[in-house]
Amino acid sequence: MSETGSGAPRCRVLPFQGACNFRDIGGYVAQDGRTVRWGRVYRTGVLSYLGEDDRDALRSLRIRAICDLRRGGERRREPTRWPEEGDLPRKLHWQDGAEAPAIRDFAVGRPPTAAGMFDAMIDMYRALPAWMGSRIGGLFECIANDHVPLIVHCAAGKDRTGIAVAVLLHTLGIPWETIIEDYLLTNLAGNFETFMRTRRDIQLGLTDSEHPLLAMPVAMRRVLFSAEAAFLQAAKDEIDLRYGGLDAYLERAAGITPTLRERMRQTLLEPL
Repeated sequence: MSETGSGAPRCRVLPFQGACNFRDIGGYVAQDGRTVRWGRVYRTGVLSYLGEDDRDALRSLRIRAICDLRRGGERRREPTRWPEEGDLPRKLHWQDGAEAPAIRDFAVGRPPTAAGMFDAMIDMYRALPAWMGSRIGGLFECIANDHVPLIVHCAAGKDRTGIAVAVLLHTLGIPWETIIEDYLLTNLAGNFETFMRTRRDIQLGLTDSEHPLLAMPVAMRRVLFSAEAAFLQAAKDEIDLRYGGLDAYLERAAGITPTLRERMRQTLLEPL
């Protein structure tokens, strides 16, 4: 999938052999007419399976930082693998906190159906913003301090990454309708089932050897792997209800000052 920015067409979805749902968030037009710079922020899923075939393409991105939004247990089970030689990117991760939302917890007690999984996903998206405050704050500080290009990722690059990128794009002045469109691109770029079948040890933070994800009923798995506008909207609605909007959320939950926000905007937006 390619898009035209200021110059030659740019590729939004990057086809790495050992990664899935790897995308550039550049090219979106803000409400003030400025455009998000290409090649500054990439969003993706787990980085545990990158290999020699990915080395040259990764080198060309000149990545300076990796913001890992996952829980500690996920990082231990599927540690980041970076095949590039020489200077490694700066790696950022955070403590889980008292309650780290996981889809398993929300699915317990619900019927093992597509509808049950859909409701569990809505509940998880409502719970994620409060837990992610420090992670989003760290991502913003990394950008504001010009540690770019960077990668922000979770397990599938869909749920936690989807919320973080949505808040980021909002701060850059991207309309909510466009933010939803970027989120929904996961349904085209994230062929998780095919990715998992290439290696049986891939977990995407959702399962383990005793509870294989591919053994889950197909209807439930499709909901789990899908990006639905209702999921991201549930997160935004919770932010509006609890904090009074995305701007207040950044200040109260993520500790982001107006000065830091402006520095981040200068880093990521092309001048008019």
